Amino acid sequence: MKKRYLTLGVVQLLLISLSGWIRRASWREIDIFEGAEKTWPPSVQLSFYGLAGWLATIAIATWFAVVDKKNRSMVVLFLVLLLPWLEFFLWFALSF
Repeated sequence: MKKRYLTLGVVQLLLISLSGWIRRASWREIDIFEGAEKTWPPSVQLSFYGLAGWLATIAIATWFAVVDKKNRSMVVLFLVLLLPWLEFFLWFALSF
């Protein structure tokens, strides 16, 4: 059971780190003076998919907390509340 939670935490961390790193690398490709006619570069879209995947892992962790009554408080505290907040600040720091 705990391997599953550890794996999910590592996947969360990898997804948000990858998303922030790609977002930082894609700032050079964005031309703000071009206007709204130009679409976002593919790297920004890839970063968005990484962020969406990270949000999906939080939903999966919430489901694990609902199903596993024995470890519910640990799952909610670490995989739904504490770790995602730290990861979000990491993503914000890596994005700029």
